[in-house]
Amino acid sequence: MKPFNSHKRTGRGASAAEFAASLVVLVMFFVIPFLDLGVIPVRWGLANHLVTSFSVNLARAETLSRAFQQLNEDPNIANMMMKIGGVTPKKLKLSLLITKSSSPDKKLVVTEPKKIPAKWLPDSPEGPFQYELELAANCEISPLILINLGGQKITGLNAPFTINLISSSHWENLGRNPNTNEYYMNE
Repeated sequence: MKPFNSHKRTGRGASAAEFAASLVVLVMFFVIPFLDLGVIPVRWGLANHLVTSFSVNLARAETLSRAFQQLNEDPNIANMMMKIGGVTPKKLKLSLLITKSSSPDKKLVVTEPKKIPAKWLPDSPEGPFQYELELAANCEISPLILINLGGQKITGLNAPFTINLISSSHWENLGRNPNTNEYYMNE
């Protein structure tokens, strides 16, 4: 009978199990989070560009009510954000910011068309004013690869995070409607 320790383990093949475990740790805790960290800023940048370009287009509308109507009826901005992949718009909000040029701390925010008081219009003696159309988008950005960690949600790793994108553009149409004599921005 041979002694118990005569069949010693050899060094060959012993680290194969350790190598597989180390690869799993490397992929799960380093590669996937770095991929997520690389993709999230790209998605944010693309979504920010879309919000900026749509705010410029809405500021070129003939009337303020037409700009609000375009945002409410045209699903194009939401569809384009979803086509980026991983970007889901939750809420889009449009407003007209009126700022007194001589004192920038005096502002009026208009969230509905036809609600601008007469003292904030271009011909007011209290002017001059700056008019900017602001588009705010509340979006969720998802990571590239979602890892299931049980019940825990870690934002940016296995759960999307919420961002607010805001872009403003100069309101270009300061003229009056010849038929109604109202400013286009107040129609």
